[in-house]
Amino acid sequence: MSERLVNIGIVTDEVSRNLREALDITREWGISHYELREGSESRTPYLTNDEIGLVEERLREGAIITALSPGVFKQPVENEAEIRNDLERKLPATLELADRFDCSTVIIFGFEKLKNDRASRLGVQRVFEQAASLAEQAGIVLAIENEPAFWIDKPSDSVGMIEEIDHPSLKLNWDPANLHWGGTRPTPDHVEMLAPYIRNLHVKDFTPTDVQIPWRPLGEGETPWSELLAALNEVTDSGILKLGQYTIETHWEPLIDGSRRSLERLLELFSEIGIKTFVGTTNAK
Repeated sequence: MSERLVNIGIVTDEVSRNLREALDITREWGISHYELREGSESRTPYLTNDEIGLVEERLREGAIITALSPGVFKQPVENEAEIRNDLERKLPATLELADRFDCSTVIIFGFEKLKNDRASRLGVQRVFEQAASLAEQAGIVLAIENEPAFWIDKPSDSVGMIEEIDHPSLKLNWDPANLHWGGTRPTPDHVEMLAPYIRNLHVKDFTPTDVQIPWRPLGEGETPWSELLAALNEVTDSGILKLGQYTIETHWEPLIDGSRRSLERLLELFSEIGIKTFVGTTNAK
């Protein structure tokens, strides 16, 4: 068994939008790494003062905020007013909150691909460059999440865009299940291609056979996580991939049950490939 230990994180609102409840439950499970997305009233960065105070309290107790996810750049780049709001208000507020939480990663999205033409592609690149410049000034890295029919979607397109922009503050938040959702089964070859650019990773499961409810707790869908984790382990051992944690996401209800089942299966999968984690056994009720 490898001597290297890995961290397991979780998106808090995949357990509960009540942040205190989410933090209390996952602490019982042995988790201390958290991605912040939805609060009880609004999405990050517009958390309530009580929620911000709670996070700061838990930081003092040893919790770690791995990423903030404000949901910027989910619209087409042609929506100039919305893009301006993301660039001038929401993203700067998120970077400020990330600094307050000693968090070095902010997850963004890759623009819905409304028009597949050169003008739109250049527009996307310009906005990414502006956003990356803001992040660099704050000492933070932006991780672009892949989604179907977005400019950041399939691995080859994602790598092409990142390499063309070539900015140190612009990386990827890879979600293999999102790739699967878009019709491409993720493979170890994709892991090898993307490894130098992955800043953050979402772990959830997808099944193409259920259109109404395509998401599943980990291990209960068809995304090939055994293969992917083995490949991720290989590129980590080789030094190509530098990943702080594996972050559980589910999109499954009931939330607590889905997240608990995903955590238990992820621990099993790591054990099967001989990797130890900082999380031992779950104690969820």
